[in-house]
Amino acid sequence: MKVCPKCKTKNDDGSRVCKQCGAQFSAPSLQEKREKVVGVQKKSPWKLIVMVLSVFVLGGIAYWVIEAKTSSNPTVGSPLVSGGVDYTGQTIRMTDIVAKVEKGRIAIPLSAVKDNNIVRFEYEGKGVQVPLLSYMTLAGRVVTAISMCEPCRSTRFHIQDKTLVCNACYTEWNLETLQGIKGGCMNYPPEVIPNTVENDQILIKEELVVNWKPRV
Repeated sequence: MKVCPKCKTKNDDGSRVCKQCGAQFSAPSLQEKREKVVGVQKKSPWKLIVMVLSVFVLGGIAYWVIEAKTSSNPTVGSPLVSGGVDYTGQTIRMTDIVAKVEKGRIAIPLSAVKDNNIVRFEYEGKGVQVPLLSYMTLAGRVVTAISMCEPCRSTRFHIQDKTLVCNACYTEWNLETLQGIKGGCMNYPPEVIPNTVENDQILIKEELVVNWKPRV
């Protein structure tokens, strides 16, 4: 229905003049005819671009949040072997022990780690020599890692209250999460190597140690 702009009389869509006052209607533009045939007005491509970009941005944020949660605590997957440990007011030095290598696995006694809280041992074989450590977290998890503060190349650490401390540069990390607290090497805590516990033995896959490379 076409409405006359002068007298407001309703006319048929095909009318060229108003049936009431005779006013002439303007001819429809080519664009109006096209939109009428198509039935909908063409949408701006920028809306689609913005929508696509928004999906990518939101997806990236979600991935970052998930990744941050899983990577912020490298010790979270370590076996839980006790109800917890309290190191308040204590300074605990490393105890050196000897590891065994059998059937592609490096083995140390779980009891040695429980009794001493933090131990140091070495793997030597297949052309490499790598210092390793194992300690009990406050929550009772047994962690195994490369015993090296890579920037300063120290291979010895000690436990001080709730922190793991490098003996050379005195950088401190949270004992539970290995997040840096203070010092020059905060971004390079001992790199955690996964382990399993079987029959009072802490087991590490030999290939993980053989293939390990310093981060710096």
